[in-house]
Amino acid sequence: MSANPQDLDPRHSLGGAIERLRSRWGWFVAYGALCLVFGAIALAMAAVSTLAVVFFVALMLILAGAVEITIGFNCRDWPSFFLWVISGLFYLVFGAYALAQPTTAAAALTVVAGVGFLIAGAVRIWLGWQLPAGAKTYVVFAGVVTLLLGVLILGGWPGNTMIVLGTLFGVDLIFYGASWIGLGLKLRG
Repeated sequence: MSANPQDLDPRHSLGGAIERLRSRWGWFVAYGALCLVFGAIALAMAAVSTLAVVFFVALMLILAGAVEITIGFNCRDWPSFFLWVISGLFYLVFGAYALAQPTTAAAALTVVAGVGFLIAGAVRIWLGWQLPAGAKTYVVFAGVVTLLLGVLILGGWPGNTMIVLGTLFGVDLIFYGASWIGLGLKLRG
C-alpha cells in the first residue's frame, strides 16, 4: 500500500497541526480560564444557572419545532408530512411551556437527567464487566459513580430541582475549562 502524498506533507499531519498551534497556546489557556470562571459562577448561582439551562432548552425546542413545521409544510407530497408538522407543534408547545413555567420544566428536566444517569450507569457497569481485567475496574467504577449520581438526583427530587441542572452545568464547564488549560499548557511545553 503506497502512502498518500498528502499524509507525508507536514502541513496536513497531526504533528504539523500541533506545531502551528504551539504559538497560540495562550488562547487555549485563556479560553479554559474563562470556562472555569463561568463554571464557578454557575456553581455559585446554581438556581440562576438552572433557569438559564431551562431557558436555553426551551429556545432550542421552539427553534427545532419551527424548523420541523416548516419542513413538514414544504414536503406536503410526502405521505406522512402531517406527522412532521404535529411533531414540530409538540416541540413548540413544550418549548413555550418551559418558557412560561421554568420551575416545572426544571423539575421535569431534573427527572430526565436522573433517569439518564441511572440508565447510563447501569449500562457502563454491564459493559465494564464485559471487558478484560485491566480496563474493567475503571469502567465499572465510572458506571457506579454515574449510577449513584442518578440515585442522588432522583432521591432528592423535587427538592433539588433548582440546583441540579445548574450544578451539572457548572461542573461540566469547570472540567471543560481545565481540559483546555491542560491542552494549552501542553502546547506551550
